[in-house]
Amino acid sequence: MNGTKDIFTRIAETKKIAAVKTPKHIDLVLKLREQIGSVFLLTGNINVIKHYVEVLIEAGLPTFVHIEKIKGLSNDSDGLDFIANYVRPTGIVTTKPSLIASAKKRQLLTVQRIFMIDSEILVNLPVQLERNKPDIIEIMPARIPEILAEIKTFTKDVPIITGGLLTEKEHAEAALAHGALAVSTSNRDVWKADLAGAVAYS
Repeated sequence: MNGTKDIFTRIAETKKIAAVKTPKHIDLVLKLREQIGSVFLLTGNINVIKHYVEVLIEAGLPTFVHIEKIKGLSNDSDGLDFIANYVRPTGIVTTKPSLIASAKKRQLLTVQRIFMIDSEILVNLPVQLERNKPDIIEIMPARIPEILAEIKTFTKDVPIITGGLLTEKEHAEAALAHGALAVSTSNRDVWKADLAGAVAYS
């Protein structure tokens, strides 16, 4: 697997992360691998997850496992050991800030998924990010571009991605224009869309 810089460069160039919610879509991701920067696995169980990860990584796709979505996997140090030592993905996605530091100790890249349900989340976000230091933050839902721009002002060098409720290419373009490095989506039409020329945030 390429280094962290190469992974971020790939994501920045394609501007798309495929969120895979069902195994049958893995084949489509493989067919579109040149158009996709990375994969978030939100499907599987402890018996099959290693195979899914191996197939995707062999195809050159950096692959992150959403640790709370894998059936039979505990969301604790034992679960992280299983992921790091046996499954060996590029990293994890989690909504649990407490898992970030533990995952980083195991040499896993970390994506902290954050749901912007109210203004209190936004107010507390700078302190939370400084404490946990995730490698990437994912803001959800994606249909709040103005909030992305505000978050961008205090995230420093932490890349922002966004996902949720993306149903059209235009939704992705708006998110990118307001500060997102890339969009994560399970929408297969967006997987196929060309976002390389989308206007970047400045």
